[in-house]
This record gives sequence, C-alpha cells and structure tokens, in this order.
Amino acid sequence: MIRTGIGSRLRARPLVAPAVVLAGALLLAGCSSDGSARGADAAPTSEGGTTATGTPASTGTPAPTVPSTAPSTTPSTASPVTTAPSPVPPPAVSLPTTLTDDYLAAGQCVAVVAQAVPGGSPATYGAVPCDHPTAVARVTSRSRTTMSTAVLPAAQRPACEGDTDFVLDLGPNLVRASGGITRPGGDEAYACLRNLSAPHPGDPGQGGGPMIGVGDCVVKATGVGGQATGRETKCDGTGTRKPEYKVIKVYTGKIVAKGSTPETCPPGTAYEFPLRADDKYGLLGPVACAEAV
Repeated sequence: MIRTGIGSRLRARPLVAPAVVLAGALLLAGCSSDGSARGADAAPTSEGGTTATGTPASTGTPAPTVPSTAPSTTPSTASPVTTAPSPVPPPAVSLPTTLTDDYLAAGQCVAVVAQAVPGGSPATYGAVPCDHPTAVARVTSRSRTTMSTAVLPAAQRPACEGDTDFVLDLGPNLVRASGGITRPGGDEAYACLRNLSAPHPGDPGQGGGPMIGVGDCVVKATGVGGQATGRETKCDGTGTRKPEYKVIKVYTGKIVAKGSTPETCPPGTAYEFPLRADDKYGLLGPVACAEAV
C-alpha cells in the first residue's frame, strides 16, 4: 500500500540510490566485455607485440641464421700425416769369391751389415761409399793377403797406427758377409779402421783400440806363456777396471852390438812390458814403459 503525503515521499526517496549504483555497474561491465578499452598491462595478442613483462613475443617466424666468426676448434682431417723415415740399408756390393788385396783396401769405408752376436760371431762389415748414411768407419791401413798366421809369429802381423779404433780380420768377415759362400782358402789379411765419428776408443787414454801407446793406461795382465803384459783401461777410471799405470814411452828392443848401449825405459818407470803379449822374443819387440798412477 502506497502512502501519500509529504512524510511518505521523504521515506521512499532513498530507494532510488541503490538502483542507480546497480545500473552503473551493469553499464561498466558491458563496456569491458567488448575489449575496446585496455590498460598498459594488457595481455599479448596472437599477432606479436610486447608481453606484460616487456619482452618481445614470438611471431612464429624463425630468426635468420648468422654465420659465426669464431675460429673452429675442430682439427682438420686434411692435415698431413708424418711418419718416421725408414732406415737406409747399405747398398748391395758384389763380394769377391776369394780373399784378395782389393777387398776392403785402404781408404774404403765400411758399414755394419750384420750385428755382433753376444757370445758368438763379431759384427760383419761391408764396403760402402764414404758419404753413404750407413758408413761408420774408414780403412786406414791394411796388410797384404798372405798365408794364415797360424804358422807365422805375431811379429809378422801388420801393425796399425796409434789412432786405430779397431782391427778387422778380413778372412772370417768375408765368409760371414757372403753367407759362407766365399772361402779365404787359407789366406788372411787384417784391416785397421778408425770410426768416422766419436767415440774413438783408439785415442790416448780412452781404453780401447788394438794398440797400446803413450798416454794409454793399463792394468797388469798375463800374456801367452805366463809373460807379464798390460791390459788397457780408461785413464779417467770409468772403465771396467781402475788404471794402475800410464804409458810414458814406447821403444823397440833390439839386439845391439857389443859395447853399444841398448835403449831402456826412463827413470820413474814402475812397470815395463812387451806390447806383443804373444811375442816369444819378449823385450826384443815393442816395449812399453809405464809409471804408476
């Protein structure tokens, strides 16, 4: 029932305000549903643009590839492969069928064609040009090819120079080099050789070589028939035995005429011995005079 009058109208007026508020809220909701009004924090669209955090949105198109300018760390497979050089074999040399004076004559150079066998045969040598990479020694002197020294005294064997590093018995060497095909036929010859490069055991004090001379060091030894002799060793003490004496003079003992004065060792000599230990004539051959060290 609606009341009339002034008092009734004053009480019904407040009902209009809530209706106005409700209408305004409906109006605002309708406006926001069409998406025409967006704030600064709008969500990204499917066409790109900027995200809410300010980062570019993907458009679905892949980015172009930029070639790298950094150097590659992957090793090249086309680099050359290095291999160790193969050893150079000695050149093939025709061997004589018999031992002659032309075989390993003075001035020729040799190479090792077969290594020594411990407790067996010594090293085998063959002739090569002196400028060949395998050349190791030069023949400095050589004896003439003669009958076997089995019936000849040692005094008739050839003597080498003082700087000789080693002596080669040419008969057995030729047999080994030919594989047993060549036979000396009872003849023999010796070659004196010096290494083309160090070491030089034949040099004074180095403890080697076939000859004992001034400057070499020795220890006491016993030769053929119990005769006293000397065995060479290094003067610096690095050899198999420490030195006992050092040679200060070498002379050749001779039978002199009656009334003549024979050559002898100088004062200070502590040990005198023949250099050819198998020489049955003793001090009539080369003699060494040594002082104690």
